[in-house]
Amino acid sequence: MHDYPSLVSGALQLLFRHFSQRQEVLQAFKQVQLLVSSSDVENYKQIKQDLDELRLLVEKSELWVYKCKLGSASSDNLTKKDKDKAKSGKKVGKLKKDATLTYNHEQGSAIDLDIGPTIEPTAVGNYKTMKAILKRLSALCLDDVLPFPKPKKHEQRLLRNMGAHSVVLELLQIPYEKHEDTRMHEILRLAHLFLQAFLLANQSNQALLHKNLDLFLNPGANIVHGLLDAETARAIFQDNISLCSEVTDKVVQHFVHCIETHGRHVQYLRFLQTIVKSERQFVRKTQDMVMAELVNVGEEVLLFYNDKSSFDLLIEMMRSERHLMDDNGALTYHINLVHLLANCTEGKNVYTEIKCHSLLPLDDIVRVVTHPDCLPEMKTSYINFLNHCYIDTEVEMKEIYTSNHMWKLFENFMTDMALVCSSVSDRQHSDIVQESYITDTVMNIITMFFDSPFSDQSTTVQTRQPVFVRLLQGAFRVSHCDWLTGSQKYNVEQCIKTLSEIAKNRGIAIPVDLDSQVNTLFSQTSMVRKHGRVWLMGKTRRDSQLNQTSRDYRGIIEGLQDIVTLLEEQLRPLVQAELSVLVDVLHRPEDLFEEDTDARHKCESGGFISRLIKHTERLLEEKEELLCVKVLQTLKEMMTIDIEFGEKGEKLRQELLARYYKKKERCSIQVNLTHPPKVKTGEHGPGSVVLGRANMTLAEVQCHLDQQGASDLVVDLIINNSCGKVFLEAVELGIALLEGGNPVIQNSLYNRLIINSEKFFGVFHDKMREAQSEIKATVTVSTEDIKAKRDEKDKAIKSAEEKAAAIRKERKTGAAGGLHEALTDELTAMLDNAAMSTKKAVNIVRNSSRPVPVDSNTEDESSRKDSQGLSATDDQGSGPGPGQSSGPGQSSGPGQSSGGAGQSQGSIDNLLTLHQHQHKKDEKKMSPDVSIMQQILRFLQLLCENHNRELQNHLRNQSNKNNYNLVCETLQFLDCICGSTTGGLGLLGLYINEFNVTLINQSLESLTEYCQGPCHDNQNSIAMHESNGIDIIIALIMNDITPLSKYRLDLVLELMNNASKLLLAIMESRHDSENAERILYNMHPKTLVDVCKQAYHQEDYSDPDPDQDRDNVASPKDVGHNIYILAHQLAQHNREMAAILRPVSTETPMDQALAYYAKHTAQIEIVRSDRTLEQIVFPIPEICEYLTTETKNRVFLFSRTR
Repeated sequence: MHDYPSLVSGALQLLFRHFSQRQEVLQAFKQVQLLVSSSDVENYKQIKQDLDELRLLVEKSELWVYKCKLGSASSDNLTKKDKDKAKSGKKVGKLKKDATLTYNHEQGSAIDLDIGPTIEPTAVGNYKTMKAILKRLSALCLDDVLPFPKPKKHEQRLLRNMGAHSVVLELLQIPYEKHEDTRMHEILRLAHLFLQAFLLANQSNQALLHKNLDLFLNPGANIVHGLLDAETARAIFQDNISLCSEVTDKVVQHFVHCIETHGRHVQYLRFLQTIVKSERQFVRKTQDMVMAELVNVGEEVLLFYNDKSSFDLLIEMMRSERHLMDDNGALTYHINLVHLLANCTEGKNVYTEIKCHSLLPLDDIVRVVTHPDCLPEMKTSYINFLNHCYIDTEVEMKEIYTSNHMWKLFENFMTDMALVCSSVSDRQHSDIVQESYITDTVMNIITMFFDSPFSDQSTTVQTRQPVFVRLLQGAFRVSHCDWLTGSQKYNVEQCIKTLSEIAKNRGIAIPVDLDSQVNTLFSQTSMVRKHGRVWLMGKTRRDSQLNQTSRDYRGIIEGLQDIVTLLEEQLRPLVQAELSVLVDVLHRPEDLFEEDTDARHKCESGGFISRLIKHTERLLEEKEELLCVKVLQTLKEMMTIDIEFGEKGEKLRQELLARYYKKKERCSIQVNLTHPPKVKTGEHGPGSVVLGRANMTLAEVQCHLDQQGASDLVVDLIINNSCGKVFLEAVELGIALLEGGNPVIQNSLYNRLIINSEKFFGVFHDKMREAQSEIKATVTVSTEDIKAKRDEKDKAIKSAEEKAAAIRKERKTGAAGGLHEALTDELTAMLDNAAMSTKKAVNIVRNSSRPVPVDSNTEDESSRKDSQGLSATDDQGSGPGPGQSSGPGQSSGPGQSSGGAGQSQGSIDNLLTLHQHQHKKDEKKMSPDVSIMQQILRFLQLLCENHNRELQNHLRNQSNKNNYNLVCETLQFLDCICGSTTGGLGLLGLYINEFNVTLINQSLESLTEYCQGPCHDNQNSIAMHESNGIDIIIALIMNDITPLSKYRLDLVLELMNNASKLLLAIMESRHDSENAERILYNMHPKTLVDVCKQAYHQEDYSDPDPDQDRDNVASPKDVGHNIYILAHQLAQHNREMAAILRPVSTETPMDQALAYYAKHTAQIEIVRSDRTLEQIVFPIPEICEYLTTETKNRVFLFSRTR
């Protein structure tokens, strides 16, 4: 309640810590790291001593770091000193050294050689001490195994827990004389080397330093710091797909600008290569940003040799050994630039492909690669670029398949193949780069070229049969090289397999001896892999016995993890109960104070909550974002329906409440939250639920918070913080305030938005546009998937036609018809599988525990459990360990030893399958820019809840200078996420999956709420929009959505249900046929009726579960009924539809469905306020069949008029 903002913020920090004591204890246990061995103890002691000393040196750096003296006297003194050193014969470097020489540090250590300005002996000792400490810390992080050092995870974690990175980051910010203090240059270089070793292959450390990324984006840095910053920034993002997905324009622009200002240095290009491709996955969003920035800058960054004079210069550089050895030369820069462009075009990115075609044409690629002096490194980058930019593309590049360019390259490939096959047997003098170029790059592009679907349409292969056969012979010869590694041999064999299949499919004559040799190769490979797996599993068991000591260490660490897991399970309800008490206090803060005190009077009038809300926005100005998020989450929790904390949790709650209110007599303290929520008598709807902790209904709590300024806080935070966690929490707070369609909150928001709505709706408009751009950039469907989908559809149609003919034949012979006349075998099997999967999914949801708040540790804990699960699988795959038996029913014969080769093979296959499945799931997961649309659309839906006409119109037209039509933007977002922007409405199954179906449903529900009431202008906006987005809504009902329907039929049914409701809302209370005719424009009447018939019969194949929550799961029959009502409404405007809806008889299953729907559909006529008569059609629940005539008459005659 104080007026001093800093004091209020500190009090809030203390308040939240007070109510999260158990959470902090649990977090502290998770941070515990055991020092298992004596070396761990020694490392800990040494690290602690080094960090204490380093921290002290950093804090006192102002006292000993060299500072340039004033005036020319300093210069004279330094010059005299230099002369004295020169006279004594001691070599001294220049004071202002060249930055590149300093960075390369190839002339020795400036600290050891005492190169630099004259300083005190104590300061010299401090420099040497810091150097020794940084070297020791770096050595702890890495195992010096050539050629690639391996990270030591245990030591990296120990350094992280002891805060070594924090001390080094402070060291990097020490002010010093950048032009003179060459000793500090070396210290900073060692500091960067430590950070790079600290980050190597450690995503936890990378996430930690990513928070300080701005420290490495210093626009005023000189070339020395710029190159060091680039390498450390690269280490932050290296092989971390989550961080690479969050790269912003600011980061890309900074490093591209560094190339402009500092010159063409390869370190900047390597950073850009790192962020566009990570963990063998391309990042579409980053690809687009990097490509756009490179093109904008132009010739300062893009170095190509397209004309004759520059091409001659390139050849001359490739012939020169000096350029080959220069890591910062123009030749290395050009190779890495082409490699960067190849990474930017990987993954069928049409946007970057088009830009790269003009930068590096096909003729230039062939001219460089086929030149006799071309280096293997140059060939590798050029061929990779050719593969991703011209061959593995979304749109066909006809030139590559019709011209002679590829065949010229094939001739060059065969020359290089012969070269590596005839190389010397002495591996110490072999050309590793050339061999890698052939086995990886060349084999990959050959495979990709002939596997491409566009290659099937080309006829050049038949005219080039001799070259094709020689290519196969060259690849086969490479496969017999004894220096091939496992991955290289796999690439070569895949290439041979592709070429042999093409030869068979195209009728190309292969020499008999070559054909037999290829077949023998594949049979031998299969046998080697089979026996190799058995040997590998045996080797694993042998290694496990040798490494008994490491197993003991692992057992100790796993024992600690088990203890922490058990502790978490025990403390979880107590943590949640303790946090919940803060909400109780905020509901009644006045009860903490004595009667007739100023503090109590202020709290009773809502002063505490009001002050808390007003201070929340100020927290952002003080850069207290985390505290702001905590406050917003707590305000949201005040409107949460009472949840259960279990017996222990409830007991702790009562103890804490009694402690805080020990002098008060509050009956509400003893509120038991284990009972279901109550509803206030005489009221209905979500707002009538009584919140036990507040002793008020949800609507009353919402209104109370609104009176204290919560609605204004939501608007202000959305306007001023359009990105980040605060924005998300502000939207979710708005959802909590509007839950149930509270008209008071709606009116409060509307009055505020009338004054300042342009910025508010502009933020949502930009978010929708960003989400659409992200979807277009990341969600792609390859041509192979489209081709496979069409082939599958053609086969299904053909199979259905054959079965239909068989059914007609059976009818003629008097065979029994029944239900299976209407359903094919494929549909029956699909329904059975979907029903089983749906039942399991519903049971999991129903039996799962209630959701808990997600804290900062959830993600780490999940990954830890995942890694434990994987380790368990590995252990199982290795067979029984010491002291374990095979178990009953398991043999240990020759085919299956103890541990079982078969069992081992099964576990390996399971792991590979699990990894591939997880990789596919990760690809389909939505990015944060897209997933946030779930909350935004829900918020907009609740604004229009209960047919709020003012806000419905306000979403479409704000009457401002810049108007934002969020109704149409929502429709375009739905259109985009369903993939119709590609022009394929029949391919919905390739775009809709279990990860985005919830967001699609939310889009449909929001659009429905925009229209209901009705709001005729919003109806017209959706039906007549230029994007034809209404077609995608129709397609959701009419088209098959596979493969989702095969394993989650409940999600598909919900999608169809919401789509049919939206189409009904678009036609609601219309006295014209304009919208109905627009819907019928792309809808075949018979197909729509068939969909509702099939939905009726799907009910028979869904597994009835008496415990199933029917309110939360859409019934197939109910979905079909909604579609029938849609068809009934459209039938008023279409005679064909009306004729189809009339059942001919009730003997066939399809006619039975129509008869059922007709019997259970009713209509009434109501008079609107404008005296117009309107017909309302609605379904009659089956339970109404059990009402007696007496009950019906009593309800009709004596029910209260609404």
